[in-house]
Amino acid sequence: MAKRAVFKLEKITKQYRMGEDVVTNALCGIDIEIENGEYVAIIGPSGSGKSTLMHIMGCLDSPTKGRVFIEGIDVSKMKDNELAVVRREKLGFVFQAYNLVNTLTAVENVALPMRFAGVGRGEAVRRARELLKKVGLTDRMGHKPNQLSGGQQQRVAIARSLINDPDIILADEPTGNLDTKSGQEIVELLESLNRKMGKTIVVVTHHLGLAQRADRRIYIKDGKVEREERKASRKRRR
Repeated sequence: MAKRAVFKLEKITKQYRMGEDVVTNALCGIDIEIENGEYVAIIGPSGSGKSTLMHIMGCLDSPTKGRVFIEGIDVSKMKDNELAVVRREKLGFVFQAYNLVNTLTAVENVALPMRFAGVGRGEAVRRARELLKKVGLTDRMGHKPNQLSGGQQQRVAIARSLINDPDIILADEPTGNLDTKSGQEIVELLESLNRKMGKTIVVVTHHLGLAQRADRRIYIKDGKVEREERKASRKRRR
């Protein structure tokens, strides 16, 4: 049976205007397909366009030219309110800076997207507690971000990304602010989400150790796909 493409990017170009006459090309005709259940790393130096690409894949920015399909749906020309639904229902986000609300506890931070989706507080908190247990923070649920280590904060962010049960997790430099040990723990957690829960994982990183764990590595340079590498095949979760 043919595998389903959860992402299909066709000729994606992104331009930024700097002043009246200067145009910067952040992305130059990117073509990428990512299949359901893949673990993909997008690698490139600073300024290569990899974070711009991640933002377009995550419906946080729009391409200047080209089309983006998420699970077969063309999102390229969607309105902001339509994109918000796609982000809420299909995508989970993990950022380098964690993006937690400092005045809320871990469980409240994790529950927040579900509350925004209109789910009652009791159900959202119940689900948040389950996820915090899964990421190893059973004893930190009532702590606020400033009471947590960087690794613990990133675990909260990963739990939050799972709250609406998306099929796809997008992680932008998820280990960038962490020490080696905490970074390794986050790498293993992302791998577990892919292997045990069947989540499609797309990671933007310059960290080769993280990238080496992926099924496929896509190298970006000067806004173009420079090359791809694949890991030896393995038996996928059914």
